[in-house]
Amino acid sequence: MGFYVRPQSLGINSKPLKQDENLRTSICCLCNGGCGLKVSLDQDGKVQAVFGDPDNPYNKGKICAKPMEIVQTLYGPYRVGYPMKKVNDKFERITWDEALELIAQKHNQHIKESGTGSIVGITSKIGGSYSKLAHSIFSELVGMANYGTGPICTDSEVNVRKKIFGNGSSSGPLSDVVRAKILLIVGNNCAQTKVGQFHWILEAKRQGTRVVVIDTRYTETAQVADRFIQIRPGTDGALGMALLKIIIENNLYDQSFIAEHTNGFERLTQAVEPFTLERAADITGIPRNVIEELAQDLASRKPGMLFEGRGIVCVNNAGATIRAFEDLMAILGNVGKPGSGIISHINNHGNIKDLIREKDVVKPDRERSAEALYQAMEEGEIKMVFIAGNPCVNWPDSKRMTKAIQGLDFVVSHTLFLDDSAMLADVILPATHWLEEAGVQSSVHRVLQWKDQVAVIYAEARSGGDLFRQLAEHMGIATSYFPNSPETAWELERTHNKSIEGITMERMRRTPGGVHFPCSENGQEAERLYESGLFSTPSGKVELVENDIAIEYIDMFDSPGNQGVSSEKYPYLLSTNKVASHYHTICQYSNWAWEMEKPYVEIHPQTASEIGVMDGSPIRLETETSSIVLHARVTRTVPRGCLSTQPYFGTRSIYGLLPINSLFPVVADPVGGNLVSKNIMCNAKAEGGQGQ
Repeated sequence: MGFYVRPQSLGINSKPLKQDENLRTSICCLCNGGCGLKVSLDQDGKVQAVFGDPDNPYNKGKICAKPMEIVQTLYGPYRVGYPMKKVNDKFERITWDEALELIAQKHNQHIKESGTGSIVGITSKIGGSYSKLAHSIFSELVGMANYGTGPICTDSEVNVRKKIFGNGSSSGPLSDVVRAKILLIVGNNCAQTKVGQFHWILEAKRQGTRVVVIDTRYTETAQVADRFIQIRPGTDGALGMALLKIIIENNLYDQSFIAEHTNGFERLTQAVEPFTLERAADITGIPRNVIEELAQDLASRKPGMLFEGRGIVCVNNAGATIRAFEDLMAILGNVGKPGSGIISHINNHGNIKDLIREKDVVKPDRERSAEALYQAMEEGEIKMVFIAGNPCVNWPDSKRMTKAIQGLDFVVSHTLFLDDSAMLADVILPATHWLEEAGVQSSVHRVLQWKDQVAVIYAEARSGGDLFRQLAEHMGIATSYFPNSPETAWELERTHNKSIEGITMERMRRTPGGVHFPCSENGQEAERLYESGLFSTPSGKVELVENDIAIEYIDMFDSPGNQGVSSEKYPYLLSTNKVASHYHTICQYSNWAWEMEKPYVEIHPQTASEIGVMDGSPIRLETETSSIVLHARVTRTVPRGCLSTQPYFGTRSIYGLLPINSLFPVVADPVGGNLVSKNIMCNAKAEGGQGQ
C-alpha cells in the first residue's frame, strides 16, 4: 500500500506577466496569508484569470488553488445577484430599498418587543476592512451580539494567548523563521493551509533552521521536516508539559527572562512535576528518548519559533495544550527577539476607541457563549439572526443549527452564494466579493497591505460597508458615525487606533508587501511584538498562572464531546483537516473545486481491513450526533483508528453532501472556548450502496 499525498498546490508563474491596463494588483483575503495577486480582467472589468504576484516580497508569485477558482465562483450559477424575499417558500426578486425597509421594520420590532438580545449576528464572512468597521459601528449602535470566525476557528488560541501575553495575535512574523535556529510546528499542515507562504519554511530549512513537526498525521508539512514526531490524537498537552518539566528540572530555561518578565514560574514548576518522561511516553506514544532529544534541541537552538495549527486549537482539550507550548516559548526566552516568538494567522491590529460617544453605545442585554446560542434560538429567546457566512455548514451539529435557524421569526443572509444557510433566509442580500471591494488586509508576516477594488461589482451586490450604513438610515439611526467608502473607513480607523496611526493608504500603496504594525504616528514600524520587554497584561509581564492555576492536563476522552461515550460503540476518532483547495465554504462553488479534489475520508489500511472497506468504496461515519457516507481513501498517512476528512462541504455546494460538521456535537474546549471539529469518538462501517 503506497502513500497518498495530496498535491501541494504550490505554483509560481512560469514566465513574467506583461503589465497592461487589464492586469491589476490585489491581495488574497481567504486565509490571512496575505498573498499578492495579479488579476487579469476582460474588457468589461470581469476577472478572467488570477496569478500570483511575483513582485510581492512575501509570497513571491506563489499561490494555491483557492484564488484560481475565483473566475468560476464570481460569475457561476450559485452567485447571488439581487435582493430576494421568500414568499410561499420561494424567493422573489425585490429592490434594495424594499429589502432594507423590511429588515429595519423587523429589527426595530424585535428590539422593542424582546430586547437587544433577541437579535444576533453569525458573521464569519462579513467582508473586508470597510465592511468590518461598518458592521462594528452598527452593532454598537443597536446592541447586536456577533459570533464571527472565533468560535469555529480561533477562540481557544486567542483567549489563552491573551491570558499569557495580553494579546491574542502572533508575536512574530512568519518571515522571521529564516532567523530562527529551530521551528516547532504543532498540529499544523501549513504546506496546505498557508500554501503561498510555505516557501519561507523551506527557505529557513535551507539556511539551517531545524524544522520539527508534531502531528497525528504524516502530512505534506511533515514530509519536508528535519524531524517528524507522530503523536496520539489529543495528547499534545501531555508532551508540552513533559517538555516544560525537562527544561525546568535541568535549568535549561532563560533565567534572566523568567526573573524579569514573568509571574508564576514556581506554580508552573509544581504543575508540570507529575509529567515524567515515563508518563508522557505512555500517554503520547512518543519514545522517551525522542521527548528528551526534542527538549535538548529547543533549549540549545535559540532563537526558536512556534507555529501552532487547528490540530491543537479546534479540539476539546485545546486550552491546556496551547498554554503548555506557549509557556514553553516564554520560559526559553523565545519572545520579542528576531527569529523568536509565535507565528499565527491571527494578526488583529487592535480596536478603534472613542469613535462612538458613550451615550450612543447600546449594549446587548444578554450575553451567551457560542454553545448557548443554539438553545437560545431553539427556545425562542432569539427572534432574528443576521447571517454573513454559512453556519449551517461550518458550525457543529449542522442539522441542529439548520433546525434552530428554521424556527426563527426572521432571518437575513448577506451572501455571495445561495448556500445552505441562505436557503433558510427570509431576505437574501447579494454581497460583494473581496476583489470587488477596496480595503486593508493583514498577513502572517504582521503587515497590513492596501488593496484597491479590482473587479467590477457583480449585478446589484453591495458591500457590508454600504449595507450597514443604509440599514441604519432605514432604522432611523444617525449615520454620521459611518464611513461612506473604504478610503474614509481606513482614515477613520487609524485615527481612532494608536497601533496603526502611522499607516496611511499612501504608505501601504508605495510599500511592496505592506507596513508592519504596530506603527505609531511618527511612522516607526514594529516587526514583532514585545521587543521592549513590556507585555500587554495588567502586570506588564508574561502570566504563567491564571486564577492560581498554572496549567492542568485534560484527557481527550474525559473532555466535552467524548465524556461518557461508549468506546465499544464508537471505537475510532474523527477529525476534519483543511486542504488547499477546500479551505472555506466559499471555495466549494466552482467546477474546478470538483476537479481538484472531491470529499473523502482518509483511513489507515489496518482500520480499513477491520471494517471491510477498500480504497474508493463507500464508508458510513457515525457519531452520537449523526452519520454520513463518504468514500474511503486508504493511506498510511493517518494512524490506525483515526479517520480524517475535509470540512465545509454542504448540500447546496457542487458536492451535494451533508456537512461533515453534522457529526460533531455542540461542545467547546472548557478553557479556551473553541467549538470542536477534531478528535470526536465515532464508528465506521462499510456502506452497501451510495447515499448519505
